Amino acid sequence: MVYQKNWSDWWRQFLGLSPNGYRQILKILQDRYVDEMHHVQRYAGHAGKMQYPQFRERLMAIAADEARHAEWLADKIKLFGGKLPSVVEIPAAEKNSWQYLLADVEEEKHCSEELIEQLQTVRDEMPEVAEMLQRIYEDGEKHRAEIREMLMRSDPQSRMTG
Repeated sequence: MVYQKNWSDWWRQFLGLSPNGYRQILKILQDRYVDEMHHVQRYAGHAGKMQYPQFRERLMAIAADEARHAEWLADKIKLFGGKLPSVVEIPAAEKNSWQYLLADVEEEKHCSEELIEQLQTVRDEMPEVAEMLQRIYEDGEKHRAEIREMLMRSDPQSRMTG
């Protein structure tokens, strides 16, 4: 345990961060990691309940992108001497395809807003972390547009799946 604390201190000093700045950035990375892992669960789960096979394929591709984001974040967390947070599985409520897609668009919008705040927080002290968050933000915007397109092409009254 002392070794990890020294490792964290070493990184903080190497990067020129204040103890609070270092902790704040590590917390942002850990929170974002949990969010990205929840997205993987969400999109993979929703994909299995989609009425249209092309929607299933697209949501699985988005889930793969989210898993890649989580890997990037995990690498940074470990590099900074932090621990990966545990990710609790979130049970999904039964909805129809259209409702899942609507919830997914809203989730991407919410995460987009959070990412903008996180980017502003880390931009000055950790530009490479801000660059990674920027790539995640841009992917999220692309995902939201793709999900919005699926939403417009689907029937709000589509049958319940399950």
